[in-house]
Amino acid sequence: MPLTKRSLVLPASPPSVKLARSWVSRVLTEIGRHDLVDSAALGVSELVTNALIHSQPPLSIRIRGTVDHPRIEVVDSSPVPPQRAPIAPDPEDVDDFNVTTFGRGLDLVAMMSARWGSDLAHDGRGKSVWFEPGGPDREDQPSGEIFAFDPDLEQDPGLDEVERIGIRLLGVPPRLFEMMRRFHFETRRELRLLAMTAPEDYPIASEITEVFTQADRERRAALGVEALDRAIEDRLTSIDLEYVVPATAPTTMARVRDLLQEVYRAFSQEHLLALRPPEVIVRLQDWYFTEFERQGDEEAPTRWDGPTTMPPA
Repeated sequence: MPLTKRSLVLPASPPSVKLARSWVSRVLTEIGRHDLVDSAALGVSELVTNALIHSQPPLSIRIRGTVDHPRIEVVDSSPVPPQRAPIAPDPEDVDDFNVTTFGRGLDLVAMMSARWGSDLAHDGRGKSVWFEPGGPDREDQPSGEIFAFDPDLEQDPGLDEVERIGIRLLGVPPRLFEMMRRFHFETRRELRLLAMTAPEDYPIASEITEVFTQADRERRAALGVEALDRAIEDRLTSIDLEYVVPATAPTTMARVRDLLQEVYRAFSQEHLLALRPPEVIVRLQDWYFTEFERQGDEEAPTRWDGPTTMPPA
């Protein structure tokens, strides 16, 4: 049973440590995971302390994952990976914390976790440090995955020699496309972490992670994609794009579209995060991926005929 999205914005001040600890304990109790309260409270105390020392506002905490595998995340505005630190006072004394005091380090988080790690935000300007609370009743401590969201981001040299085709994307709305990217980033990240924690319960999570990674490789081998990035940066309303992509891209993009639709159906009643984006974003992604598929079959391009910005609520 997956968790509904839960989050809390924290003030950038020492009382945030106690606030985060109390909030996490309450949420875990509400979902029936009393057994994880102690380890979660200790782990989140360390992560919030680290964020207060090493980062800048805004700062927030959220609980994601599932009831069987709840995951606690501390989100801050620094892209710097979490650092190991010297010993600090007991967490019960952290309410009197001052800026010269360091946390007890990631060793404590590891000791209290079944898994832990850190991922960059979609724009590279912040990070999320997360852990799945477990307990100290193990001989080994799990190693963390630091910024390992896309381990195969390097361009595949084998794609340099493949056949390529042209793709024309007419009337792309850069502002909406930027929103679509953010939704895809969060969805991919959540499914990747689910694939790590419960692959047998969510086989689609592993499949869509692999397909998105393939799409990333093909994008890095494509020509013309930087024009969309410039259009987003320049806040253009609409742009016509011409890509030259590996001939395998249409099949990959169609598979991404189909898997996303399957994900939305699979989780529609389970409220795993807010996985399904607004309808206009769903429509944009369906059009975008389908254009690759259609033009891969040598059909003429069709222009995006939807809105260029998010419609009023």
